[in-house]
Amino acid sequence: MAERLRVVAEPARTAALSSSDPRLVELVRLLARRAARDFVKAEEREGHNQHPD
Repeated sequence: MAERLRVVAEPARTAALSSSDPRLVELVRLLARRAARDFVKAEEREGHNQHPD
């Protein structure tokens, strides 16, 4: 289980995004959103398994 989670509101390298292929940027964003959803679901399942109601 993750003990610390850091959320960053802006990209680390904005200049790299402006010169990249927009399709690649959109793909990376899609994959990041999917990974974030999967992470949250896994954390929720882990929490339910440890503390059954």
